[in-house]
Amino acid sequence: MKTHAQVVVIGGGVVGASVLYHLTLAGWTDVMMVERRELTHGSTWHAAGGMHTLNGDPNVAALQRYTVELYEKIQAESGRDCGIHMTGGLQLADGAHGLPANGPCSWSVSRHGDRARHAVGGS
Repeated sequence: MKTHAQVVVIGGGVVGASVLYHLTLAGWTDVMMVERRELTHGSTWHAAGGMHTLNGDPNVAALQRYTVELYEKIQAESGRDCGIHMTGGLQLADGAHGLPANGPCSWSVSRHGDRARHAVGGS
């Protein structure tokens, strides 16, 4: 086992794994990760299934979109199934005033290429 590295990432959750992955993409070679149990065993495991790309903040929406695309890239590069199943979603509101997509989310939908449709029903 290595005892020294230029960069040591502590924790093998989604953030630690992402930091290590992106460091190696940037050309860093003297890096290692320290994890006390299994990869993604802690808090990351509890957040499973929370992937979405609609967000009122355009920066967060862009990060979420990048994350979804990154999983697809990692699967293609590694030949291993990450177990991601993007099935879509549904946002409901009680009346026009409750639709968050009327503002920043509408911009996010068109800006990041998500397919979305507003359905307005009568009462």
